[in-house]
Amino acid sequence: MSLFAKSVSILWVFMLLSSNNAMAVKNLVIEVTNNLAGNLDLNVSCPNIDSAHEQHLLHPGTHHQWSYSGYMQPTKPPFLCSFQWQGQGASRSFNMYVPTLDFYRVQSHWYIKQSGPCRMDSLFLPMPTYVCSEWE
Repeated sequence: MSLFAKSVSILWVFMLLSSNNAMAVKNLVIEVTNNLAGNLDLNVSCPNIDSAHEQHLLHPGTHHQWSYSGYMQPTKPPFLCSFQWQGQGASRSFNMYVPTLDFYRVQSHWYIKQSGPCRMDSLFLPMPTYVCSEWE
């Protein structure tokens, strides 16, 4: 095998092994606020982070907060949460923290709307802005 082929093979194996490793997170805070139109209650469930698999009922304008320190497995994201409200039908899901994208964040504040979750983003901007996503 040529030197180039060996180098590529070793690099490929390293990338494969590192993609399956857990990522350490310390003192991460995720907050969710019910910002649904129509004065609706919101049920939030994050089974990978809540050991009791409990749902949190958020009345309009109220919030719930999770603090997390530990390891995140790529196959079991702790902040993959489901959201449900009256008249919606099936629950919606969204991953509120993706380690490979959000590694620099220690706090994320999400506002849940019918159209999707919006995060207050003020990390690199002089004025806070809302970055909205679509439901998964």
